[in-house]
Amino acid sequence: MDQLITNQFRAALTHLLAQEGRGAQARLAKQQDIDRGYLNAIVKGRKSGSEKIRSKIASHFDMAYEDVFVLGRRVLAQAEESAANYENQTFDALTTAEPTPENTLGDDAIDFKVPTKREGGSSSIHTRILKTIEVLESDTKYGDLLAGLIDAFHDSLSTKREKETIH
Repeated sequence: MDQLITNQFRAALTHLLAQEGRGAQARLAKQQDIDRGYLNAIVKGRKSGSEKIRSKIASHFDMAYEDVFVLGRRVLAQAEESAANYENQTFDALTTAEPTPENTLGDDAIDFKVPTKREGGSSSIHTRILKTIEVLESDTKYGDLLAGLIDAFHDSLSTKREKETIH
């Protein structure tokens, strides 16, 4: 149960910080007199945060303490729904020959094919991480798409783990 509360709070906090934009975490830490390392550990999921600290965070965003958890549940449900929708789709939208508004990523879009293992598609985790970083730092729609997918899959995995812990 405690893990569920922690994940709900973390999901809401991450969402609120993203809405506030660049430097939000530093501003929050300074304005609420919270150690930046401790706050970062809460954001990253390494610490759950004391109730006192979570209350400070809620007040920083002008929210009632309980409302943060409501927001967290909504964010997690949305992420789980996004991941489920993605899992039900195929890569056809990205690899079709005829572009449509739904599968076009704009002028920087390129044609690509997901390689199979026989075609040299299996690369080391290290190589994949480097490629992922390159795409995320590319400042393109592909980078935005990949970032959204990573967030959705991570949140879905976290939610799945929470549910397994509860049962």
